[in-house]
Amino acid sequence: MAGKMCPAGNFVMVDAENQTGGQLRGKGKGGLFFAVDRALWPQLWTLETANRLNFVTAYLVLLAGTGSDHQLTKWSAKACEEHVGMGKPRAMRAIEELVQHGIITRTENSTRMRPQYRFPPLDRDADPIFLPVQLVTGLKQETPVLRRVRETGDALLLRMLVDLYGLIETDATYGVPITSLRENPPDHHPARKLFESGANTVWAMELGNQRAAQGEWTTVHRINAADQDEAWAPFWERVALLAKMGALWFEPWIFDGDALDAEPLMPVDPSFHYAVRETDRIAGLTRLAYEASAELAGERTYFLDRAEGDILVPFPGHHRAPEIRGVAKLRVEPDTPGHRIAYARRMRLIEGYSEAFATLRNDAANGRLDRPLRMNSP
Repeated sequence: MAGKMCPAGNFVMVDAENQTGGQLRGKGKGGLFFAVDRALWPQLWTLETANRLNFVTAYLVLLAGTGSDHQLTKWSAKACEEHVGMGKPRAMRAIEELVQHGIITRTENSTRMRPQYRFPPLDRDADPIFLPVQLVTGLKQETPVLRRVRETGDALLLRMLVDLYGLIETDATYGVPITSLRENPPDHHPARKLFESGANTVWAMELGNQRAAQGEWTTVHRINAADQDEAWAPFWERVALLAKMGALWFEPWIFDGDALDAEPLMPVDPSFHYAVRETDRIAGLTRLAYEASAELAGERTYFLDRAEGDILVPFPGHHRAPEIRGVAKLRVEPDTPGHRIAYARRMRLIEGYSEAFATLRNDAANGRLDRPLRMNSP
């Protein structure tokens, strides 16, 4: 079952790759991420508690204070108060519930004035959910995302946020699979063949802001209602709220077809004409694709006029119709080895296609229309 949402409001896309946040850790040398036991995560939503939002929030705060073993933490009620605005009395009650349920234990060195807790050993082969420490501490001077989520009073918004982190695939997009959540092109404007030129075809694409989702992870956010729009309304309200607070955004990507298992080829920037930074590599890549398309059009500039405002991308003439989709991404990304590998793949795609479009542009300018675009692989 899939759900759709009408166009949502605009939000600011912020590049988190170069952001850094303060790091206060528990004993041991940890990275800028912590790991949630994937098997335990759904159980936290069924255990008895006086306040579900405080209970789960306290769990995440204490876990963010662990070291590289993701077990020992010196963070306690004070950290909950400092980072997420949870008063000490309420934080202490939530922590005590974590102890009573066996989620954490007090260490032999723990005292009332200097509490210290231990989490069970993490099974790294069980695919834990990696979260950035900055989710708790905040990026620079910003209010931490976890605090903003708690301020909504909606515990299921927190569940959605962490579930989205758990869905992330470590391919070049480093985003949520488009089978689970995506932005689609408008129904009336799928990718269309604009013109052919020699060995290449130029396609025109437009990214809409109609969203779609499916999968078991959406179930807890849907209500029983005969009307599907009504049933999905809570889900889409939470997606929109995460986007509004800057935790979630959608990055436009060109895929090699319209199937949901199509390969991601390259990120693009629909606003490349107005890019404010000359060093923006994605805007530069999108501009090169447009320039190559313009050279392939030659004197047939009316083709470009027909696609004003669209993303233009040339492909080899034999290639099937591509498609543009918005990939759901978390603004604050955990600095894990998987993230670094995905970032390296992303940069190889950007650099490879930038070079290929520049070569195609120059070939077309010199009358060489017999050379197809060189496709790249991640």
